[in-house]
Amino acid sequence: MFRALCEYVVIASVTALALGAPARAQDTPPERKEIPAQGAAPAPVAAPAPAQSAAPAPVATPAPVQETPAPVAAPAPAQAAPTPSAAPAPVQAAPAPSAIPAPAQASPTPTPAPAQETPAPVATPKQPIGATARARADRGPDHIRGLLTSVDSSAVVLKTRDGRSLRLGVSNGTTVFTLTRGTFADVTFGTYVGSVSEQLGDDIYSPIRRDSLSWLHKGHELRILDEKLRGLAVGFTKWDLTRGSVMTHGWVDDMEDRVLSIKYGPTEEEETDVEVRRDTPVQKLSLGDKSLLRPGARVFAGAQKGPDGSYAAVVIFVGRDGMVPSM
Repeated sequence: MFRALCEYVVIASVTALALGAPARAQDTPPERKEIPAQGAAPAPVAAPAPAQSAAPAPVATPAPVQETPAPVAAPAPAQAAPTPSAAPAPVQAAPAPSAIPAPAQASPTPTPAPAQETPAPVATPKQPIGATARARADRGPDHIRGLLTSVDSSAVVLKTRDGRSLRLGVSNGTTVFTLTRGTFADVTFGTYVGSVSEQLGDDIYSPIRRDSLSWLHKGHELRILDEKLRGLAVGFTKWDLTRGSVMTHGWVDDMEDRVLSIKYGPTEEEETDVEVRRDTPVQKLSLGDKSLLRPGARVFAGAQKGPDGSYAAVVIFVGRDGMVPSM
């Protein structure tokens, strides 16, 4: 009986264990595994712990591995390398240095300019001043000299030196000047004068001393202008009285006996030295009016020729008291 009871208990225990084993298997294994792990061989059991903790470390390494993409972001620098590759931009900016040729081309151009300018100063000291070649080529209106034969309100008719008869239109724009007799004694420093003259020769120089030589001109006439006319036609121009004649208007800047330096500009070259000989006509020039235009008067006229061949008088110089304009 007791034995049968023991066998029953054993069978019940085995059955209970068989049915309840899963629960205990879920409860005990951790205890059993912890007890041996804690009690048995800590050193060997600790090895798996490091292995498991080491494994997480490698598992954590993915985080570094994911951070390594930050180094992998080095490709981003590699893409940012286009910024270094922006170095091509400097390389393209290098054409700016290639703009250096432009200066190189500009430099030769200024260099010849000085080289061309230097001859002029070199020639200046050797050339006497007052040269006929400096006269302006354009002398303005045609010059007509003659004797008035008829006069009306709109025109005058004159007989020229070569025997022709010319009609000159006269208008409110025509200026009339009068010429009267003068003397060389009326000339002094600063007097405003005009003269038609001609260079005597390439080896005949003025007696007036200055830093540069000046050619001497023979005066064909001398006009002393009224002070109200100071500045009239100032300058130096070609004239048609003779082949090589020139007209000069300016103030007397220097005198040597009967040689006048007629100056018309600030530099030493802007002057003409004229010899007024004793037989050279000297006249006084003043502003006149149209009442002086009378038949028998000797005149010098400047007239513009129109497309139809007719002349319009711009200026008329009238000689008074038997004076003949010698211009």
